[in-house]
Amino acid sequence: MFVVISHHWCKPGQIAAARERIDHNGTAMAGEPGFVYRYRIEREVQPNVVSTFTAWNDEVDYQRFRGKRAAGGQNLQSTPYERIESESYKVYAAHGKSPS
Repeated sequence: MFVVISHHWCKPGQIAAARERIDHNGTAMAGEPGFVYRYRIEREVQPNVVSTFTAWNDEVDYQRFRGKRAAGGQNLQSTPYERIESESYKVYAAHGKSPS
């Protein structure tokens, strides 16, 4: 499994728009080959940041998705985000139930 954690710093007054866009993108992403799940997560101590935790079967699936997305381009000026930072991880061990 391969997971990606992304942090979206929102422009002032754009938190609701960011949540809506992230949820819309998650729904669209759900049909992609190799997609497992995506969580939208937030911390009360960072009210202007919306994060996602996304799992893929394999890094190849994620890279294929990124390639399709990059072809469409993304301009941060047309989004509710000031910036986005992401981290990627290969999963080597898991404990507990798989999310449904």
